[in-house]
Amino acid sequence: MIDVNGLGLASTEVDKDMPIVVGVAFKPVGKIQSYDPDTLKIAVNDTVIVEAPHGTQFGFVKIGPRAVPDSDAPPPLAKVVRHATPQDFNRYERGERRQADAFLVCKQKIAALGLEMKLIEAEWAFDDSQVTFHFVAEGRIDFRELVREVATVLHTRVLMHQVGPREHAKVVTGIGPCGRPTCCSTFLREFEPVSMKMAKGQNLTLNPTKFSGLCGKLMCCLRYEHNVPETGEPSLPQVGMVVMTPMGRAKVEEVQRYQQIVTVQLESQKFVEVRLKDIGEVPNCVDHTEGGCEDCSSSGVLDNCEVPTRDKPTSGPQLPMA
Repeated sequence: MIDVNGLGLASTEVDKDMPIVVGVAFKPVGKIQSYDPDTLKIAVNDTVIVEAPHGTQFGFVKIGPRAVPDSDAPPPLAKVVRHATPQDFNRYERGERRQADAFLVCKQKIAALGLEMKLIEAEWAFDDSQVTFHFVAEGRIDFRELVREVATVLHTRVLMHQVGPREHAKVVTGIGPCGRPTCCSTFLREFEPVSMKMAKGQNLTLNPTKFSGLCGKLMCCLRYEHNVPETGEPSLPQVGMVVMTPMGRAKVEEVQRYQQIVTVQLESQKFVEVRLKDIGEVPNCVDHTEGGCEDCSSSGVLDNCEVPTRDKPTSGPQLPMA
């Protein structure tokens, strides 16, 4: 193996024209940021000291050295200064204790000033240059007096950062409707938009209270199945279509896309589940047993037949199921 920049990467694995970066996070489930490892040999789970806007920061390597396009690592790229030393660990642990004390001080000052805000977290900078408090509130808060009083006690720069309900849930943690710890507190490092369209595409009951998380917003897990690739997937029958099953002609009642299962109502009025691959078109015409075939524009093509569905009112003679 030929090393590239001393990082232990084979020359065939990277493009020398692409920058080499490592992914560093400052919290166990925090956002991963890219840093330039320079000539340091860095591996996943290493602890490092990196450049930060206010000095240096203690971080955890979550992604090992890799080549990325320039668009994913625009210059100037902050560098990894060195591997963490035992002295750095002691300083990091001292900061953890300080931020617990700072949290208590700030919480007491909030109560004394009668501010309508909820403090959720304090972060003490590794180089002792500042402490950042994260809080939630209904609207804008005038915290200038709070900052002055807290800074007088802590003797360092004080920053206040208002966060939303999703960030609040990530810090507080809890158990989701599925019975497991919330995704945001266990492995989700960044929040992505979630919409009602994702719930509708999964045939969920369109009741926000049924799929809202602890934060009151739509659950992040609605995205997991929304992005399932559709390449090569057979066309899905629509609710209300008349289809052919191994048990005979039936009407589609529900389609479970990701399980590849279709719930249908047979001519006997019985509801059964059928595998999607066992669903077919009704041969020839779609069986207008009461007449009207000469007026049907489908020409035997099921997708074009004007069969009424839950989303489309009847516009012609309704197909009998018996």
